Amino acid sequence: MARIAIVHDIAGVGAVQAGLLREAGHEVDQVALPQWGAGWRRAAKAIALPVRLAAYLPVALKLRRGRYDVIHIHFLSQGIVGVLAGRTFFAQAHGSDLHANLHNPVYRRVTRAVLERAKSVFYVTPNLRAYLDRFGEKLVYLPNPVRLPAGTEVVPAPSDVRRVVIFTRLHAVKGVEQIFPAVEALSAMVELTAFDSGPLAHEYVRRYGSWVTFVPPVPHREIWSFIGAFDAVIGQMRQGVLGLMEIEALAAGRPLIAAVDGALYSDDPPPVVNVSGPEEIVAAITRLKSNPAELKRLSEQGRAWAERNHSYARHLQSLEAAYFGARGAAGPPTA
Repeated sequence: MARIAIVHDIAGVGAVQAGLLREAGHEVDQVALPQWGAGWRRAAKAIALPVRLAAYLPVALKLRRGRYDVIHIHFLSQGIVGVLAGRTFFAQAHGSDLHANLHNPVYRRVTRAVLERAKSVFYVTPNLRAYLDRFGEKLVYLPNPVRLPAGTEVVPAPSDVRRVVIFTRLHAVKGVEQIFPAVEALSAMVELTAFDSGPLAHEYVRRYGSWVTFVPPVPHREIWSFIGAFDAVIGQMRQGVLGLMEIEALAAGRPLIAAVDGALYSDDPPPVVNVSGPEEIVAAITRLKSNPAELKRLSEQGRAWAERNHSYARHLQSLEAAYFGARGAAGPPTA
Protein backbone atom coordinates (compact mmCIF):
# COMPACT_ATOMS: atom_id res chain seq x y z
CA MET A 1 0.00 0.00 0.00
CA ALA A 2 1.08 3.59 -0.66
CA ARG A 3 1.90 6.58 1.51
CA ILE A 4 -0.18 9.49 0.22
CA ALA A 5 -0.43 13.21 1.02
CA ILE A 6 -3.72 14.99 0.26
CA VAL A 7 -2.83 18.68 0.35
CA HIS A 8 -5.49 21.36 0.93
CA ASP A 9 -9.21 20.71 0.58
CA ILE A 10 -12.02 22.15 -1.51
CA ALA A 11 -15.68 21.52 -0.62
CA GLY A 12 -14.70 18.51 1.46
CA VAL A 13 -13.53 16.55 -1.59
CA GLY A 14 -10.00 16.09 -0.22
CA ALA A 15 -11.35 14.76 3.07
CA VAL A 16 -13.55 12.26 1.23
CA GLN A 17 -10.60 11.13 -0.87
CA ALA A 18 -8.45 10.67 2.22
CA GLY A 19 -11.14 8.54 3.85
CA LEU A 20 -11.63 6.37 0.77
CA LEU A 21 -7.91 5.80 0.36
CA ARG A 22 -7.49 4.88 4.03
CA GLU A 23 -10.34 2.37 3.76
CA ALA A 24 -8.51 0.87 0.79
CA GLY A 25 -5.46 0.32 3.02
CA HIS A 26 -3.28 3.29 2.09
CA GLU A 27 -1.50 5.50 4.63
CA VAL A 28 -2.84 9.01 4.10
CA ASP A 29 -1.85 12.38 5.58
CA GLN A 30 -4.17 15.35 5.12
CA VAL A 31 -1.91 18.37 4.86
CA ALA A 32 -3.44 21.80 5.42
CA LEU A 33 -2.04 24.97 3.88
CA PRO A 34 -1.79 28.31 5.72
CA GLN A 35 -4.90 30.37 4.97
CA TRP A 36 -3.40 33.82 5.50
CA GLY A 37 -5.15 36.23 3.11
CA ALA A 38 -7.46 33.53 1.72
CA GLY A 39 -10.57 35.66 2.27
CA TRP A 40 -9.15 38.74 0.59
CA ARG A 41 -10.31 40.02 -2.79
CA ARG A 42 -8.48 38.47 -5.71
CA ALA A 43 -6.40 41.57 -6.50
CA ALA A 44 -5.22 41.77 -2.89
CA LYS A 45 -4.38 38.07 -2.92
CA ALA A 46 -2.06 38.64 -5.86
CA ILE A 47 -0.24 41.43 -4.02
CA ALA A 48 0.13 39.19 -0.96
CA LEU A 49 1.38 36.21 -2.98
CA PRO A 50 5.05 36.49 -1.92
CA VAL A 51 4.02 36.34 1.74
CA ARG A 52 1.76 33.37 1.07
CA LEU A 53 4.60 31.57 -0.73
CA ALA A 54 6.86 32.10 2.25
CA ALA A 55 4.17 30.65 4.50
CA TYR A 56 4.04 27.55 2.27
CA LEU A 57 7.73 26.77 2.71
CA PRO A 58 7.32 24.62 5.87
CA VAL A 59 4.67 22.56 4.07
CA ALA A 60 6.93 22.21 1.02
CA LEU A 61 9.70 20.97 3.30
CA LYS A 62 7.31 18.46 4.90
CA LEU A 63 6.36 17.14 1.46
CA ARG A 64 9.98 16.94 0.35
CA ARG A 65 11.02 14.92 3.39
CA GLY A 66 7.85 12.91 3.79
CA ARG A 67 8.71 9.86 1.67
CA TYR A 68 5.31 10.07 0.01
CA ASP A 69 4.51 7.84 -2.93
CA VAL A 70 1.74 10.22 -4.03
CA ILE A 71 1.26 13.95 -3.43
CA HIS A 72 -2.19 15.19 -4.49
CA ILE A 73 -2.81 18.94 -4.25
CA HIS A 74 -6.22 20.58 -4.52
CA PHE A 75 -6.72 23.90 -6.35
CA LEU A 76 -4.20 24.74 -9.03
CA SER A 77 -2.71 27.88 -7.51
CA GLN A 78 -2.06 25.92 -4.29
CA GLY A 79 -0.10 23.46 -6.40
CA ILE A 80 2.80 25.88 -6.15
CA VAL A 81 3.65 24.10 -2.89
CA GLY A 82 4.41 21.01 -4.98
CA VAL A 83 6.72 23.05 -7.21
CA LEU A 84 8.46 24.43 -4.12
CA ALA A 85 8.83 20.90 -2.72
CA GLY A 86 10.56 19.73 -5.89
CA ARG A 87 8.50 16.53 -5.84
CA THR A 88 6.29 14.79 -8.37
CA PHE A 89 2.68 15.73 -7.65
CA PHE A 90 -0.89 15.49 -8.91
CA ALA A 91 -2.93 18.71 -9.15
CA GLN A 92 -6.72 18.97 -9.03
CA ALA A 93 -8.63 21.81 -10.71
CA HIS A 94 -11.99 22.78 -9.24
CA GLY A 95 -13.23 25.69 -11.37
CA SER A 96 -12.38 29.21 -10.29
CA ASP A 97 -8.70 28.23 -10.21
CA LEU A 98 -9.06 28.19 -14.01
CA HIS A 99 -11.88 30.43 -15.21
CA ALA A 100 -11.05 33.19 -12.69
CA ASN A 101 -7.33 32.82 -12.00
CA LEU A 102 -6.34 32.67 -15.66
CA HIS A 103 -7.63 36.24 -16.06
CA ASN A 104 -5.26 37.47 -13.35
CA PRO A 105 -1.69 38.06 -14.66
CA VAL A 106 -0.02 36.93 -11.42
CA TYR A 107 -2.17 33.87 -10.78
CA ARG A 108 -2.04 32.96 -14.48
CA ARG A 109 1.74 32.54 -14.23
CA VAL A 110 1.45 30.52 -11.03
CA THR A 111 -1.27 28.31 -12.53
CA ARG A 112 0.69 27.63 -15.70
CA ALA A 113 3.81 26.78 -13.70
CA VAL A 114 1.81 24.24 -11.70
CA LEU A 115 0.24 22.76 -14.84
CA GLU A 116 3.67 22.41 -16.44
CA ARG A 117 5.14 20.60 -13.41
CA ALA A 118 2.22 18.37 -12.40
CA LYS A 119 2.39 14.70 -13.31
CA SER A 120 -1.37 14.61 -13.94
CA VAL A 121 -4.12 17.20 -13.69
CA PHE A 122 -7.54 16.17 -12.41
CA TYR A 123 -10.56 18.26 -13.41
CA VAL A 124 -13.96 17.86 -11.78
CA THR A 125 -16.45 19.09 -14.39
CA PRO A 126 -16.23 18.53 -18.15
CA ASN A 127 -16.34 22.24 -19.07
CA LEU A 128 -12.92 22.76 -17.44
CA ARG A 129 -11.14 20.76 -20.12
CA ALA A 130 -11.46 23.71 -22.52
CA TYR A 131 -9.01 25.63 -20.31
CA LEU A 132 -6.53 22.74 -20.29
CA ASP A 133 -6.32 21.49 -23.87
CA ARG A 134 -2.60 22.14 -24.25
CA PHE A 135 -2.00 19.72 -21.38
CA GLY A 136 -4.13 16.98 -22.91
CA GLU A 137 -1.76 14.10 -22.13
CA LYS A 138 -1.87 14.94 -18.42
CA LEU A 139 -5.61 15.33 -18.02
CA VAL A 140 -7.78 12.97 -15.97
CA TYR A 141 -11.51 13.58 -15.66
CA LEU A 142 -12.33 13.00 -11.98
CA PRO A 143 -15.97 13.85 -11.16
CA ASN A 144 -16.66 14.89 -7.59
CA PRO A 145 -17.55 11.99 -5.28
CA VAL A 146 -20.98 11.90 -3.67
CA ARG A 147 -22.04 9.68 -0.80
CA LEU A 148 -25.26 8.09 -1.96
CA PRO A 149 -28.22 8.13 0.43
CA ALA A 150 -28.94 4.82 2.13
CA GLY A 151 -31.55 3.33 4.43
CA THR A 152 -33.99 5.88 5.76
CA GLU A 153 -32.21 8.60 3.76
CA VAL A 154 -33.76 7.18 0.57
CA VAL A 155 -37.02 9.02 -0.12
CA PRO A 156 -39.62 7.66 -2.59
CA ALA A 157 -40.12 9.44 -5.88
CA PRO A 158 -42.59 12.33 -5.67
CA SER A 159 -46.04 11.88 -7.22
CA ASP A 160 -46.73 15.61 -7.47
CA VAL A 161 -44.80 18.88 -7.25
CA ARG A 162 -45.83 20.94 -4.26
CA ARG A 163 -42.50 22.04 -2.76
CA VAL A 164 -39.53 23.22 -4.84
CA VAL A 165 -36.05 24.26 -3.71
CA ILE A 166 -33.71 26.58 -5.62
CA PHE A 167 -30.62 24.59 -4.71
CA THR A 168 -27.69 26.89 -5.43
CA ARG A 169 -25.75 29.72 -3.88
CA LEU A 170 -27.00 33.17 -4.82
CA HIS A 171 -24.08 34.02 -7.07
CA ALA A 172 -23.96 35.37 -10.62
CA VAL A 173 -21.77 32.46 -11.73
CA LYS A 174 -24.73 30.15 -11.00
CA GLY A 175 -27.04 32.07 -13.35
CA VAL A 176 -29.54 32.96 -10.63
CA GLU A 177 -30.73 35.92 -12.71
CA GLN A 178 -32.29 33.30 -15.00
CA ILE A 179 -34.15 31.64 -12.10
CA PHE A 180 -35.64 34.30 -9.87
CA PRO A 181 -37.71 36.17 -12.48
CA ALA A 182 -39.81 32.98 -12.49
CA VAL A 183 -40.56 32.90 -8.77
CA GLU A 184 -43.66 35.10 -8.77
CA ALA A 185 -45.38 32.84 -11.32
CA LEU A 186 -44.10 29.69 -9.62
CA SER A 187 -45.37 30.78 -6.22
CA ALA A 188 -48.93 30.47 -7.52
CA MET A 189 -48.30 26.73 -8.06
CA VAL A 190 -45.75 25.60 -5.48
CA GLU A 191 -43.99 26.52 -2.24
CA LEU A 192 -40.51 27.87 -3.00
CA THR A 193 -37.40 27.71 -0.80
CA ALA A 194 -33.89 29.02 -1.45
CA PHE A 195 -30.66 29.41 0.48
CA ASP A 196 -29.83 32.75 2.07
CA SER A 197 -26.24 32.34 0.94
CA GLY A 198 -23.90 33.99 -1.53
CA PRO A 199 -22.93 37.52 -2.56
CA LEU A 200 -26.41 38.26 -3.97
CA ALA A 201 -28.27 37.01 -0.89
CA HIS A 202 -29.08 40.39 0.67
CA GLU A 203 -30.44 41.79 -2.58
CA TYR A 204 -32.43 38.67 -3.48
CA VAL A 205 -34.01 38.30 -0.05
CA ARG A 206 -35.18 41.90 -0.33
CA ARG A 207 -36.47 41.56 -3.90
CA TYR A 208 -38.00 38.09 -3.82
CA GLY A 209 -38.85 37.45 -0.16
CA SER A 210 -42.57 37.81 -0.88
CA TRP A 211 -42.54 34.64 -3.00
CA VAL A 212 -39.60 32.61 -1.66
CA THR A 213 -38.75 31.34 1.82
CA PHE A 214 -35.01 31.91 2.34
CA VAL A 215 -33.24 29.56 4.77
CA PRO A 216 -29.64 29.22 6.00
CA PRO A 217 -27.51 26.52 4.35
CA VAL A 218 -27.82 23.19 6.14
CA PRO A 219 -24.90 21.19 7.57
CA HIS A 220 -23.77 18.63 5.03
CA ARG A 221 -24.67 15.75 7.35
CA GLU A 222 -28.31 16.84 6.98
CA ILE A 223 -28.28 17.18 3.20
CA TRP A 224 -30.36 14.08 2.37
CA SER A 225 -33.18 14.92 4.77
CA PHE A 226 -33.18 18.48 3.47
CA ILE A 227 -33.35 17.60 -0.24
CA GLY A 228 -35.82 14.79 0.42
CA ALA A 229 -38.34 17.28 1.81
CA PHE A 230 -38.83 18.73 -1.69
CA ASP A 231 -40.53 17.36 -4.79
CA ALA A 232 -38.26 19.04 -7.34
CA VAL A 233 -34.98 20.96 -7.44
CA ILE A 234 -33.90 23.95 -9.54
CA GLY A 235 -30.14 24.07 -10.09
CA GLN A 236 -27.56 26.23 -11.84
CA MET A 237 -28.39 28.04 -15.08
CA ARG A 238 -25.09 29.29 -16.46
CA GLN A 239 -22.09 26.96 -16.60
CA GLY A 240 -23.71 24.11 -18.51
CA VAL A 241 -22.46 21.47 -16.07
CA LEU A 242 -23.66 19.80 -12.91
CA GLY A 243 -21.97 21.03 -9.76
CA LEU A 244 -21.88 19.15 -6.50
CA MET A 245 -25.29 20.42 -5.41
CA GLU A 246 -26.98 19.33 -8.63
CA ILE A 247 -25.35 15.91 -8.39
CA GLU A 248 -26.59 15.56 -4.82
CA ALA A 249 -30.11 16.39 -6.00
CA LEU A 250 -29.94 13.58 -8.57
CA ALA A 251 -28.48 11.18 -6.01
CA ALA A 252 -31.40 11.99 -3.71
CA GLY A 253 -33.84 11.03 -6.45
CA ARG A 254 -35.25 14.52 -6.84
CA PRO A 255 -36.24 15.65 -10.35
CA LEU A 256 -33.72 18.32 -11.35
CA ILE A 257 -34.36 21.38 -13.51
CA ALA A 258 -31.13 22.99 -14.73
CA ALA A 259 -29.25 24.30 -17.77
CA VAL A 260 -26.92 21.59 -19.08
CA ASP A 261 -24.74 21.57 -22.19
CA GLY A 262 -25.54 18.17 -23.66
CA ALA A 263 -22.34 18.14 -25.73
CA LEU A 264 -20.34 17.92 -22.49
CA TYR A 265 -22.19 14.76 -21.41
CA SER A 266 -22.74 12.97 -24.71
CA ASP A 267 -21.50 9.59 -23.40
CA ASP A 268 -23.96 9.48 -20.50
CA PRO A 269 -26.43 12.39 -20.50
CA PRO A 270 -27.73 13.27 -17.03
CA PRO A 271 -31.50 12.84 -16.69
CA VAL A 272 -32.39 16.47 -16.05
CA VAL A 273 -35.16 18.77 -17.27
CA ASN A 274 -32.98 21.02 -19.41
CA VAL A 275 -34.09 24.67 -19.48
CA SER A 276 -32.54 28.00 -20.38
CA GLY A 277 -34.55 30.70 -18.64
CA PRO A 278 -37.45 31.68 -16.38
CA GLU A 279 -40.25 30.96 -18.86
CA GLU A 280 -38.94 27.44 -19.44
CA ILE A 281 -38.64 26.86 -15.68
CA VAL A 282 -42.30 27.76 -15.20
CA ALA A 283 -43.30 25.52 -18.12
CA ALA A 284 -41.23 22.64 -16.70
CA ILE A 285 -42.85 22.83 -13.27
CA THR A 286 -46.28 23.03 -14.89
CA ARG A 287 -45.60 19.84 -16.91
CA LEU A 288 -44.15 17.93 -13.97
CA LYS A 289 -47.08 18.74 -11.68
CA SER A 290 -49.45 16.71 -13.84
CA ASN A 291 -47.09 13.89 -14.73
CA PRO A 292 -46.32 11.44 -11.87
CA ALA A 293 -44.88 8.91 -14.32
CA GLU A 294 -42.27 11.44 -15.46
CA LEU A 295 -41.45 12.36 -11.87
CA LYS A 296 -40.86 8.67 -11.12
CA ARG A 297 -38.68 8.23 -14.22
CA LEU A 298 -36.54 11.27 -13.40
CA SER A 299 -36.16 10.16 -9.78
CA GLU A 300 -35.06 6.61 -10.59
CA GLN A 301 -32.80 7.55 -13.49
CA GLY A 302 -31.21 10.40 -11.53
CA ARG A 303 -30.20 8.06 -8.70
CA ALA A 304 -28.80 5.53 -11.17
CA TRP A 305 -26.84 8.20 -13.06
CA ALA A 306 -25.30 9.57 -9.86
CA GLU A 307 -24.24 6.09 -8.81
CA ARG A 308 -22.66 5.34 -12.21
CA ASN A 309 -20.70 8.56 -12.35
CA HIS A 310 -20.15 9.84 -8.80
CA SER A 311 -20.22 6.99 -6.29
CA TYR A 312 -17.42 6.61 -3.77
CA ALA A 313 -16.46 3.24 -5.27
CA ARG A 314 -16.06 4.72 -8.74
CA HIS A 315 -14.08 7.65 -7.41
CA LEU A 316 -11.63 5.42 -5.55
CA GLN A 317 -11.16 3.27 -8.64
CA SER A 318 -10.38 6.36 -10.73
CA LEU A 319 -7.95 7.74 -8.14
CA GLU A 320 -5.96 4.52 -7.83
CA ALA A 321 -5.83 4.09 -11.60
CA ALA A 322 -4.44 7.61 -12.02
CA TYR A 323 -1.94 7.30 -9.17
CA PHE A 324 -0.54 3.90 -9.95
CA GLY A 325 -0.96 3.47 -13.69
CA ALA A 326 -3.65 1.67 -15.65
CA ARG A 327 -5.07 4.93 -16.97
CA GLY A 328 -8.25 3.04 -17.63
CA ALA A 329 -10.22 5.20 -15.26
CA ALA A 330 -13.32 6.46 -16.99
CA GLY A 331 -12.58 9.34 -19.30
CA PRO A 332 -14.69 12.45 -19.66
CA PRO A 333 -17.76 12.55 -21.82
CA THR A 334 -16.78 13.46 -25.34
CA ALA A 335 -18.63 15.54 -27.87
